[in-house]
Amino acid sequence: MDGFGGRDLDTIDDQEERISEINKRLAYLQWRRSTVENSIRKIVDVNKRQAEHDTLMQISEARGLAKQKWTQEIVADELCKPLELSKKFVQDFHEQEKREQETERKTVENHLKSLNKLKERVLSSPQGQSNPEIMARISNLERHLAA
Repeated sequence: MDGFGGRDLDTIDDQEERISEINKRLAYLQWRRSTVENSIRKIVDVNKRQAEHDTLMQISEARGLAKQKWTQEIVADELCKPLELSKKFVQDFHEQEKREQETERKTVENHLKSLNKLKERVLSSPQGQSNPEIMARISNLERHLAA
């Protein structure tokens, strides 16, 4: 201790320096605390949104299953009922079936005519008479068309 209080000045400077250091640490800790709190809030928000999403998905799946079950019940109910067809529909169906059979018959008839013409050409040519394999194939086609 000098007459001017030199030692006291050193201690005051040290104390001010320590207070400044403590204030810096306090500011850093407050900053860390706010960043941690923000991180926690974000995590809580994400978890909350995920829980809401999961709940909506469960509700949606339950509704989907209920709708699927309802649809299956309707289909099963409709399949148990007899099919009601009007007389006109049945007549139109039979007429269409006859037209299709007639068209098929004419097509087979045309194919057979073509085969007969081909057969005549083959028989009239010298190569066709000497090749029994060609005649066998034509015969197989005729049998197939006749069936």
